[in-house]
Amino acid sequence: MSPRLYDLKLRTHLALLTVALLFSANYILAKFGMREFSPLSFAWLRIAAGAIVMAVVVRDAEPLAREDSGRVFVYAVLGVAVNATLFLVGLSMTSVQVAAVLITAIPVFTLALAILLRYEPPTLTRIAGIALAAAGALLVVGGESLHGSRTSFIGSLLIVLNCFSYALYLVISKPHMARLSARRVVARMFLVGSILLLPVAGYSLVHERWSAISPRAWIVLAIVVAGPTVVAYLLQAWALRHADSSSVAAYTYVQPVLASFLGAIFLGEHIRLIVVLAAVLIFMGVWLAGLTGVARLRSRAVTQQNQPRNCATEEPSNR
Repeated sequence: MSPRLYDLKLRTHLALLTVALLFSANYILAKFGMREFSPLSFAWLRIAAGAIVMAVVVRDAEPLAREDSGRVFVYAVLGVAVNATLFLVGLSMTSVQVAAVLITAIPVFTLALAILLRYEPPTLTRIAGIALAAAGALLVVGGESLHGSRTSFIGSLLIVLNCFSYALYLVISKPHMARLSARRVVARMFLVGSILLLPVAGYSLVHERWSAISPRAWIVLAIVVAGPTVVAYLLQAWALRHADSSSVAAYTYVQPVLASFLGAIFLGEHIRLIVVLAAVLIFMGVWLAGLTGVARLRSRAVTQQNQPRNCATEEPSNR
């Protein structure tokens, strides 16, 4: 491996680790912030402030085509407005560990929707993985309905709906994201999302007791905007261009573990056995669902390696 390639891989793994740490810390920071802000006010302020920062950081003179602008509008509805609202309202009603474990099922929910919409072919391992992850999610939701409070049960349901909303965004955006600038699309999504979310959060913003909000809560909001919002999203957009799917999945598993331990340390939450069992089911489901994609990539690599090269039919290089 050349020093340049090694340096790129190292920076990619550092970026993915930083994203995992920021997203894990976001659960705790959001919990602290929503002790004084209402969830909808906190969600809108986060998205609006993120849109302003990204408008300054991400500058691309090339405008989006009309059809792409329509697509980005739909992406903003699913990936920002609905996603942020359901996540923060759900998190305010349930524990960090429940939310973090359920969020881990997003890759499997994405695969399930891709199969239903015929973007991906169904296989036995994929169906088994989806079933395991769904069982883990149902175990968490069922555990909250039986042993938790009504509020926690509703919160866990909102987190599940948040997962499906974000998974649908990933599925429908994938065919077009490769040719569009990821940074520009994310920046536009936050701008549109802040506008769409304003009518939803309007009542909460008007009736918010702004004078009662402490400077510490504003500092928490600023950290959430700077770290888990702007830096994490831009780092993730860069890292996904250089990382393979197995690396991204591995760092996805880090988040619920870190978030659960942070919740136990800073919020005094107890790590429950039923949530651990659900996490095992979801992790196994994500692993099984990803086996087909890994096997396909290996088979394609072997085929290309063993295929004889024909200079007469080989495409010319762009160099």
